Amino acid sequence: MSIIDNAEQFLEIESGLRTIGQEREDTLIKEPFTKDFALRFCWSSNAIEGNTLDLEETVSVIEYDEVRSGHTYTEYQDTKNLYRAISTMMIPFQKRDITADWLKNANGILRGIESDYRTNQVYIGTLVEAVFYPPDAEAVAGLMEQFLAEMQNKGRTVQDVMEQTALQHIQFEQIHPFRDGNGRVGRMVLNQQLINYGFLPIIIEPKGKYRQAFRQFEKNKDLSLMTHILCKGELDAIQSMQCLIQKRKQPLECSKESARAPGI
Repeated sequence: MSIIDNAEQFLEIESGLRTIGQEREDTLIKEPFTKDFALRFCWSSNAIEGNTLDLEETVSVIEYDEVRSGHTYTEYQDTKNLYRAISTMMIPFQKRDITADWLKNANGILRGIESDYRTNQVYIGTLVEAVFYPPDAEAVAGLMEQFLAEMQNKGRTVQDVMEQTALQHIQFEQIHPFRDGNGRVGRMVLNQQLINYGFLPIIIEPKGKYRQAFRQFEKNKDLSLMTHILCKGELDAIQSMQCLIQKRKQPLECSKESARAPGI
């Protein structure tokens, strides 16, 4: 049984996407939205993995190559690499085939290496969070082939899209196809899926509920929390886009508080 009823969010997303319509294609709306997304997504996705740079520091290193004390070289390099991967593989927002090569290229850019599927056994988590053992390395190629084939099944409704994307995100992380960088690549994948469906890409907040959603699914196959997280991200993205559209029409009537500060 689902712990969260997402029906209202599905309706809000459907309505919100209708309100932005073709205005989202206006260059003066699309460009600031895209820039803001890339910076925030880079920050949040790295933060989920434990990177300690805050949003302001992330912007500083990407836009001005400015570093501050209290962080490691690896954290700064990870930030630059992920931003490069986002810019190369996802921007401009358009339909793209998600293939094995797309995945390997994305993983290679964010890790700064030539990437391929892992050849060793790995584990995820700690004894505190519960250790999860992904499939043996020998099974990864076959599982990914099946995963990519199933990804071609197209959702027809908002509910279909959000639930399928949530499920496939969890499945990708459970396969854990790469030695490292799976979480960051997986969140790129889910956003490219949303773009392919005509939705807006989303920011997943670096909070405990995201990890809890994986445990909830592993425990009782309940997908509702992960779906809820993705729906919230989509609604936030729609709100940001709506604010940009309103500013474009009536520059003085959209307060900073009504959006997620687009155009950092």
